[in-house]
Amino acid sequence: MAQTGETGERPVHPATLVREIEEAQYLRISELVDRKVRADAGNALGRLQDFVFVDDPKYAEVSHLLVRRPFGRPPLKIPWRQVVRMDVSETVVKDPSGAAGYESVEDPDELLLLRDRILDKRILDTRGFGFDVVYDILLLRAGGQLFVVAALTGPEARRRRLGIWGKVAASVSDGAAPEERIPWRYVQPVGPDLTSTAGDVRLTVTVDALSKIPPEDAADVLEELSREERLTIFNALDTRAAAHALEATEPRVQREIIADTEAARMGQIIAHLSPAEIADIVAILPDENARELLGLLKGEVATKVRSIVEQHEVPALTIAVRTFLEFPRELTVEEAFARFRREAPKCLVTMYIYVVDRDRDVRGVVDINELLQAQPTQRLEEIMTQGLVLVSPQTPRTRVLELFRKYRFRAIPVVDDSRKILGVIREKDAFVLADEEARSTRLL
Repeated sequence: MAQTGETGERPVHPATLVREIEEAQYLRISELVDRKVRADAGNALGRLQDFVFVDDPKYAEVSHLLVRRPFGRPPLKIPWRQVVRMDVSETVVKDPSGAAGYESVEDPDELLLLRDRILDKRILDTRGFGFDVVYDILLLRAGGQLFVVAALTGPEARRRRLGIWGKVAASVSDGAAPEERIPWRYVQPVGPDLTSTAGDVRLTVTVDALSKIPPEDAADVLEELSREERLTIFNALDTRAAAHALEATEPRVQREIIADTEAARMGQIIAHLSPAEIADIVAILPDENARELLGLLKGEVATKVRSIVEQHEVPALTIAVRTFLEFPRELTVEEAFARFRREAPKCLVTMYIYVVDRDRDVRGVVDINELLQAQPTQRLEEIMTQGLVLVSPQTPRTRVLELFRKYRFRAIPVVDDSRKILGVIREKDAFVLADEEARSTRLL
């Protein structure tokens, strides 16, 4: 349950505030702490030490400022509602009211402090594996409130945190890396175990998010982990995400994952890969592991993979996949969208829709981008491209490569003599075999 502020009112969602007000101000705490704090009447109060915040599952909210004072005096705790202005030069607050002025804090460790608790902490997933360090925190000032919206990681945040030395590092580097933001909604509620000297910032959905990011990014994460950590994360992925992450990782990591994964699960994982992708993985495995992996394959897939591994030149149908989108020509765009949503999750080729007649002979192709721009009532035969590049089942792979290089297609259909579509060759499958041959030729 979200916590409330001192007034008992539930904080307004920042996204709503941004729409309702003319200006929203983003701030980074590295640019604010240690800057002067003064009253609007002009008298200096000290320097900004930290932010007291109330944690919330989506957007934590700053409730007070902690202001460090000179000569060993205890810091001041100033309510956020008293802030008049805050920028990278200084923070201005209202004059203290009454004789007592602002409250002083004898023991700041009892407060939930943003800088103290979060900065320089490791970002961990819920299983406890480190991914990065929080070098900065992004705040959003909107509608009279100050929200914590993201933890900032990566080289650019680190350089900014280092100040002048960071600028020196940036001047001799190849260029500044983009700032990496982890939304606060991915951070678990900050518990009492997280102090300035102990604990880690934990993420709530790292493994789930790993299933949704591009396979190349998931592979990068897996490659950074230790062997034990990698296996735990890999086993937490669903089989489809695990398959694409495995295919994108470097050979050394592929060998370790396959050696450490149970045969039954590995069989489910490779079922999501094309024969060419499986053959590419088989080619880098030690003999024993390669034979075990081949033993998990069944039927036509097993035949195709063995053919690819054992032959230097393979025919087009061997590297073609059978899961593609094949729609009748009279289908409307609106009907095609409905069918696409049903069938695309099960297909390996989704960037093209192959348009067929009643005899299932291919008559044209519709790029998914063209479908997005068409009118809902148009029929596929009205928007399809008829000049297809087709290959026969026995077309050599070298010829298929030439066609991909010439036309820059992402997939080429394989048809029989009557133009009935038998399969589709993906560009990545044709070229992954070329890359494999460039590395080495392996016979089993």
